Amino acid sequence: MVKQRAAAASAAGTPALLAGFTVAVISHRRRHRLADLLEQHGARIVSVQGVRAVPQPDPAAVGRATTACLDGHVDDVVVASAGGVRAWIDLAPEPGRLLAALRRVRLLAADARTADAMRAGGLRDIMSTAGGSADELYRYLLTHRPAGRRIIAQVDAPYQLEACQVLRAGGADVAEVPTYRTEPPNDVLGVRRVVELMSRRHLDAVAWLDPVATGHVLRFATDHGRLPAVVAQLGTHVPAVCRGPLADAVLRAHGVTPLVPPMPFDEETAALLARSVLDRAVHATAAGRPLEVRGDAALLDGQLYPIQRGPIDVLRALALQPDKVLSSADIRRLVPALTDVDDHAIEMSVSRLRRAVPGLDLVQTVIKHGYRLTV
Repeated sequence: MVKQRAAAASAAGTPALLAGFTVAVISHRRRHRLADLLEQHGARIVSVQGVRAVPQPDPAAVGRATTACLDGHVDDVVVASAGGVRAWIDLAPEPGRLLAALRRVRLLAADARTADAMRAGGLRDIMSTAGGSADELYRYLLTHRPAGRRIIAQVDAPYQLEACQVLRAGGADVAEVPTYRTEPPNDVLGVRRVVELMSRRHLDAVAWLDPVATGHVLRFATDHGRLPAVVAQLGTHVPAVCRGPLADAVLRAHGVTPLVPPMPFDEETAALLARSVLDRAVHATAAGRPLEVRGDAALLDGQLYPIQRGPIDVLRALALQPDKVLSSADIRRLVPALTDVDDHAIEMSVSRLRRAVPGLDLVQTVIKHGYRLTV
């Protein structure tokens, strides 16, 4: 759906689908594929590594998980990476028993390199998907009636836990073998920045891609006294979109109501996020022309005008009540970022707003009363 709308916009010569919106993407990576998908459609991206996934698994955890996996019948084994399967076999309490068990089940490899690593271990009859990713394996399982199947998942990143949880919800018995451990991110300043942007409502949406990164960012907000401000904005004013049910549960435990796509994958998450920000754009008429107020831009007669956050917030407040004159006090009440400024600062925001759209005065000044959209 996102691709269809973007293609139509491109053909019509209009701005990109998500131009004028700023989205934070929080995951275990410095730059997640979801950020690329959203950026292709015009969004400005704030990428945040909320946690690091390090390929140095805990031997005890792998051993416990392997022993549990081997107790009973297994239908499918999902292998996410070449390094992961090698670590799993090396750390297994009884490697020979593990390999013998793997020869009796359906093996699903994320990509050709992973399949080659499995063959090097003496395994055969390995299935993979054209997509060449762990996500495609989970998509295949979810769309082929997983109920009643026992699935073992070698996972090498926390976001894969979301797909495992959705498989469980579909009736599968899923056991995970973690071939990674998590550590705090190196870029603490990036986490601090996104917490401040959320608390000040300077983002149009936040994508939360795994439960571990989600929990770490919220703990950072708690430790720095910003959690109440973050929670006040998320869900209500800034859409929070979770990749799956585990990150959703972490946010709900803090009083945030997120949005969750029907399937825990990048494409579905991007589509839901796009709908959520587009639905929150404010539509009005100014000077007889159709106006759409986005996060940090105004779309007027099909032309996009980038506008700074303060002035765009003023324009949004006016567009929400297009027939009403708003005083400076009204604007301060409606725009959190301007709560502590004086009347002169409001006047300067209006002035910058007028300069951002040359040749058309979007805002009228009503002497001694305030401001309203030009009719």
